[in-house]
Amino acid sequence: MKAGDLLEERYRLVGELGRGGFGVVWEAYDERIGRQVAVKTLRHQGAGSDATDLARLRREVEVLARLVHPNIVLVFDVGEFDADGERFSYIVMELLNGLTLKQALLAGRPQLLQALDWAGQLCAALAAAHAHDVIHRDIKPENIMFAAPDRKLLKVLDFGIAQIGDNRDALTTVGSVIGSTPYLAPERWRGEPGTVRSDLYAVGCVLYEMLTGARPFTATSTYNLMVQHVDEEPPHPGALPAELADLLLALLAKDPADRPADAAEVGRLLQQVSGAVRDLRRQADAAFQAATEGRPAEAVEQLRPLIEKFALAFGPDDGRTLRTCHDLAVALARLDQQVEAYCLLSELLPVAVGALGEDHPDVEAIERRLARTPVPERPCPPGLLDALLGTVNRTGS
Repeated sequence: MKAGDLLEERYRLVGELGRGGFGVVWEAYDERIGRQVAVKTLRHQGAGSDATDLARLRREVEVLARLVHPNIVLVFDVGEFDADGERFSYIVMELLNGLTLKQALLAGRPQLLQALDWAGQLCAALAAAHAHDVIHRDIKPENIMFAAPDRKLLKVLDFGIAQIGDNRDALTTVGSVIGSTPYLAPERWRGEPGTVRSDLYAVGCVLYEMLTGARPFTATSTYNLMVQHVDEEPPHPGALPAELADLLLALLAKDPADRPADAAEVGRLLQQVSGAVRDLRRQADAAFQAATEGRPAEAVEQLRPLIEKFALAFGPDDGRTLRTCHDLAVALARLDQQVEAYCLLSELLPVAVGALGEDHPDVEAIERRLARTPVPERPCPPGLLDALLGTVNRTGS
């Protein structure tokens, strides 16, 4: 097969999208419907691994026919054909034009709210699959893809090794380890069948990687990776909001019974975290308003703990965190705590310049406020900003 070929008098092959042991995925044009599609093809070669690949292709069709959900790739057609004297099977699916999550993460960690949105979409897809007795068994960043370059809509792919109910066919045999080792639950390493909670363990691994920039377990040999997943606790997931860190550790619990009950519950917990993060700016605005209305003591009391929360949510050098530090300095000055205001501003200024640039309006605002604040008679004690950032600095993040 080659670009330009017409498959089944309907699908005009445009070019290869990917190639692997499973066969070839093509971009194609459906001339009957008039739309771009993806066509996954697999050559029939008889026994062994090729027969297993064919069985997995058929399994994927069987599973995707059950599932219609915005966060799960759609299947449109299935069939077999002959080409160049050989027999092929194929599935026609919706064409996704975005990156895989693995590719997206190579550019760095997403902002927290974006990561929480992606995580919620992943959980929605799994909740739909689990409701139809489908266990994915291979959740990993390579099997999560964005529908378009804007990275707004996420889709779960590759149900080729999915388990349907308590199925015990050749693809789900007890005692065999099937799946991607960096994301495999302890019970799966022991050869036990997949469950809703083993999928959730894989979700925990993916979210850990997305939120911290590293996998929870990083051994380079398969044996040592197995030992880590089965016996070792993951490192505490860095500087994250406490409820989010707790959720990650719960998803990565060794005992499936200690994990959340289902993907819908995880989705609800993620929504709660997202709501709390979104509420931070409202709280900061309310505190700053208190300072402007002649209640600086109230503003200071509210802003001090907010700084650490902003740093945990967005990072210590994020503009939102830096603006909240500046708001605190303003409130301190209005409370006539000029020394602490000056010392905080003097520590804040170089951090803001490094993070935002010399010409940024927030940097200029800090410079103007610092110029209006009396210089203390004694040198400022170090570490004021670090103390406000709290957990972020203590974890080294």
